[in-house]
Amino acid sequence: MFLFYLEIVCVLAYGAASALAAHGILREREGSARAARALFFAAVALHSAVIGIESTTTSGTLLSGPNIIMLAAWVLAVVTAVGLVVTRRGLGFALIVGPVAALLIVASQWLKILDPVSADNMALYQWPLLVPHIVLVFAACACFAVSAAASGLLLYQRRLMARRSAKLFSLDTPALDTLATIARAAALAGLVVFVGAMLIGFTHMVALSAAMTHFHCQGSVGYLWPRIVLSLLVSAVWSLYAVFSFLAPCAVGTRTRALLSIGGFAAMLALIAVSAG
Repeated sequence: MFLFYLEIVCVLAYGAASALAAHGILREREGSARAARALFFAAVALHSAVIGIESTTTSGTLLSGPNIIMLAAWVLAVVTAVGLVVTRRGLGFALIVGPVAALLIVASQWLKILDPVSADNMALYQWPLLVPHIVLVFAACACFAVSAAASGLLLYQRRLMARRSAKLFSLDTPALDTLATIARAAALAGLVVFVGAMLIGFTHMVALSAAMTHFHCQGSVGYLWPRIVLSLLVSAVWSLYAVFSFLAPCAVGTRTRALLSIGGFAAMLALIAVSAG
């Protein structure tokens, strides 16, 4: 129960950090911006503590659905926190990632409530490559999140430019060219990492299917098809984004590329949700 309360506080901290970030950016309040950064760092620290405490109580992190979602939220938050430290102008990323991390934590808790006794590491014992597979998926998700956040901020700034809003001159976000570069680089890195994760997963599926056929085992790998379809969708969307960003930048506009990035990240979150379920 103690961990449950800590997770509630963590969700509230992410939400409050996002709200303060929005107030600081939109209302040009430096005090709110500083408070948002501090609260986001505190939320990440608390999130890390929750994962550490839970891992200690279960003698290691269980690679079950709820924990996978919790770890995905943590990866997104840590990457954003690093961006806040490195760039000092990444508050817009925290504005976007905060609610996403909070929703993922809520989803993790909901899965625990629905099936509280299913958590174990049996899948890891049966498939040792599960750990690198999950690590690569999380790394790709983090890259896609950075790309999507940069694309969202790029769209917002372009909207302000179209309106000739004075807010454009006081935004605590990177310039348009910088955002576009971040979005492209993160997307390409994420795509490469995700393809590696897919190869590991597909190899396991083929080996599992062949073993079941060889030993005449009852059952099928049909439960994996939703993950396969979503994996192919994610790779297709981000491949299109990479093509339009690097090989044919004049084929589509900036807005289309940004929407592809955001849509690709949404598909990635759907894939994680389906995989965890």
